[in-house]
Amino acid sequence: MYEDYFGLDRPPFKITPDTSLFYEGGKRGDILAALVYAIHRGEGIIKVVGEVGSGKTMLCRMLQLKLPDTVEIVYIANPSVSPEDILFVIAHELSLSVTKEDSKHRVMHLLQDYLLQRHMENKQVVLFIEEAQGMPIETLEEIRLLSNLETDQNKLLQIVLFGQPELDENLAQQSIRQLRERITHNFILDPLTRDEIHNYLNFRMREVGYTGPELINPRVARKVEQYSEGLLRRINIIADKILLSAFAEGTHNLSVKHVSAAVNDSAFHQEKSQKSKAFWWLGLLLAAALAVVLFQTRAQWLSLRAGADDAAREIVVINDKPVTDIAPQVIETEIPQETPEEEVRVEPVAVADASAEQQPEPQAGVSTDAETRVVQEIGQQTEMLTQQVAAVVQRVDAAVKQATDLADAEQARTDEDQVLQRALDQAAASDALAPTKSTDLSLTADYNEWLNAKLEESRDWLSKADRDKVSIQVLMRSKSAARELVYYLRNEWPLDLSKTYLYEVSTENRSIYRVFYSEFDSLSLGRDQLEKLPESVKINSPYLHSVYRMQKALL
Repeated sequence: MYEDYFGLDRPPFKITPDTSLFYEGGKRGDILAALVYAIHRGEGIIKVVGEVGSGKTMLCRMLQLKLPDTVEIVYIANPSVSPEDILFVIAHELSLSVTKEDSKHRVMHLLQDYLLQRHMENKQVVLFIEEAQGMPIETLEEIRLLSNLETDQNKLLQIVLFGQPELDENLAQQSIRQLRERITHNFILDPLTRDEIHNYLNFRMREVGYTGPELINPRVARKVEQYSEGLLRRINIIADKILLSAFAEGTHNLSVKHVSAAVNDSAFHQEKSQKSKAFWWLGLLLAAALAVVLFQTRAQWLSLRAGADDAAREIVVINDKPVTDIAPQVIETEIPQETPEEEVRVEPVAVADASAEQQPEPQAGVSTDAETRVVQEIGQQTEMLTQQVAAVVQRVDAAVKQATDLADAEQARTDEDQVLQRALDQAAASDALAPTKSTDLSLTADYNEWLNAKLEESRDWLSKADRDKVSIQVLMRSKSAARELVYYLRNEWPLDLSKTYLYEVSTENRSIYRVFYSEFDSLSLGRDQLEKLPESVKINSPYLHSVYRMQKALL
């Protein structure tokens, strides 16, 4: 509706996954590259966890596009499969000839034979399970048994689980610990930050044809973050309604009022409003409870203080007569008027009351002991009240944290995940590609001589390459087009020919040539170089490939 008004080719914020609008920010691009790398390694089970609407399905679709043709994908979108049916479902997806009358034992043998055949053809089979948190525990255990299918060196089936945080709760159960121990890579899709939301919204607008000035400013993005909580699906819903609201108003100046209008028309806003009211009442109740406790604390303090004053007055009374009544009486002797003052000096004499003479003097020890007991009692009461107040404050803090859902629960990762994450985050910047042609091989050499020399040179490099490095597959051509491929590499190839490697692979009764470029120490370095490839190379959909897998498949 608003596409023509804003000059767009198509809607930019549809909630159905559109791989052409994949946003690599928020670590999505890094996670995608890491998933491709992990699958190429072909070991263990991979788990991807994210909240509802965080982009798991989009990542799954992108992963399918990034994997080469040598990877066969089994995709299960409905996790509500019983343990008795899961093998049949997988066999059906692989187009195996199974019937309901077949036993589970026979289906397992068929699966194993199929996987072995694919392994002999240098192919991989990968099982994708979406919404894995909804899969019964018993079915997950059946899938674990499938991961036991292996040769002496390789797993025959790679498994990738996509699920919500509840998946971690299911895997934490003791009965499924064997599956949990086989998870070698764990990835978490975090919500987008404010800056990432700002970049994401404008990125999508540009990708669908918008050419004007920046349409979505940081203030709008900040408001979107407030209501979307950084979840991609909510961001798309709000952004779509923002554009619709601006179109209805006839303006290109998007503001926070358009965000408010979009949010008010969204279902999750009503849910959030109900939660906010509940949180408000909960906070009010906690505040009232805290006020009551503080009032009781103050009353107890006043009571203790009054008791202390009474005790202090009581400990200085002796024989029911206050010590203050025993004050000395001063009697001055009269001095005759005629007597000179300097000759007669009579000092005042302190005479106690007659009744006081029979009174014993106050015992300082008794007074001190009583005061000590009062002070100790006050101290004990104070400590007890302090503990009560501290406990209430802790309960208030815990309730507020739970109510606002701001607790940052960072899940523990395995050592391999941490190594992989450091490889993604800490790898140094790579050198720029040098678009020069090699002169090591004579460009005037005979076609067959040049081809054989290049194949031998490539095999020699691969046999000596470090298995932990990665390379880029940049091209793949049928053997029937070998002469055109050689001409292209010798005369028009835009990359360094000395770092370009050529391999012949036979598969399914046909031969192909696979062309790889260079080697890189880490996944991040390879990905940086992948982005810098010329457009004439990118049209062939290049992707990263581990040297380890290349050595297994090509040597």
